[in-house]
Amino acid sequence: MEKNYELMVILSPKLSDEEAAALNESILNLLKEHKGEIVKTDPWGKRILAYPINKHTEAHYFVNYLSMDATGVKSVKQQLNINEQVLRHMFIVKEQ
Repeated sequence: MEKNYELMVILSPKLSDEEAAALNESILNLLKEHKGEIVKTDPWGKRILAYPINKHTEAHYFVNYLSMDATGVKSVKQQLNINEQVLRHMFIVKEQ
């Protein structure tokens, strides 16, 4: 069953703005490979973190809105966990 999700990704501050946008684009392509339908992407830019993550105090934020099957989410999470440039990510199920 397909659900609506909000995916927030926090990317390494070592990336330039262009590199961070390209990495988010590759994440969107990964979602599409797992039959996800991208609704909207909201780039928040570089922001200061509430607490340090891996000794970083700031990072690039992107919020992606999509609809996708729950089985695809697990595969995408595994890929995001492997990527060292992704400091944090979180899928949130949005109400219909």
